[in-house]
Amino acid sequence: MRERDLIARIRSHNAALDGVPGLDVPVPPGDDMALVRFGDGHVLVAADQVIEGRHFLRDTPMDLVARKAIARNVSDVAAMAAVPRATVATAALPRGMVDQDVEALADGLRRWAAHWGCPMVGGDVGVHAGDGPLVVSVSILAQPGPTGRVITRAGAAAGDLLCVTGALGGSLAPDGRGRHLTFEPRVGPALALAAELGDRLHAMIDVSDGLARDAGHLAAAAGRAVEVDPSRVPCTHGTGWQGALADGEDHDLAFACAGPPPAAVGGVPVTVVGRFVAHAPGAPLVVAIDGARRIPADDAGWEHRT
Repeated sequence: MRERDLIARIRSHNAALDGVPGLDVPVPPGDDMALVRFGDGHVLVAADQVIEGRHFLRDTPMDLVARKAIARNVSDVAAMAAVPRATVATAALPRGMVDQDVEALADGLRRWAAHWGCPMVGGDVGVHAGDGPLVVSVSILAQPGPTGRVITRAGAAAGDLLCVTGALGGSLAPDGRGRHLTFEPRVGPALALAAELGDRLHAMIDVSDGLARDAGHLAAAAGRAVEVDPSRVPCTHGTGWQGALADGEDHDLAFACAGPPPAAVGGVPVTVVGRFVAHAPGAPLVVAIDGARRIPADDAGWEHRT
């Protein structure tokens, strides 16, 4: 099964949440975070995980494993222009994992959670009965930012600009290290965008699966298509535009806005890389316009498959 098909199946049951007494979910499953209303307040919640062999190699220092596990969740908070508040974590440990590594993982999770303003307030630990990889799962709680507005994936209009922060591509080094372990979640820049653009900021996502796929998520949520100009995509040094569109785990922001964005937010450059357009039935959601060529890019990027 493709990840997109599983997510679509999960989203097909969202309407059932409306019938649960005492539960109000203004943003249900399908976005970077769910938004839940309690009384007069709102809480955003999300969960993410890192798996040995998939998201990091076995010899990766435990502090970097912990950092990535927390940072992936904080990046989801940034995508909603929200403020991280607290985390809980669970870990499935390999049988025979040495005490020094277990302690380094626990210390790292606590330290990095505190670093991004979302202290760890609980969790759980287990050990595989047989051979099994290290799996660290983190759940994060957040609140809407100072504007009170939560930015979702939906809302891009035809004519909106597709913009990105930072530079994209090449997050994974040949030895398994690289920026995917050390990226900085863009919470500050996201809050600055929400404040500066106001109602002109229509949709946002963090680039975890590659710009092409994540721009496609924005387009699909709005019923639009998006055209990307590869010559304008800011690429990490040594990375071509194909890598910038497909590599993933950049965790910079991609967003839709009406009119020009600021040149930079929070010291991070902002680049216009494309435009949202009307979507014709059966046409690709994402098209890369490379000179005279129009290249369908729907399947560029990362997607889990079973």
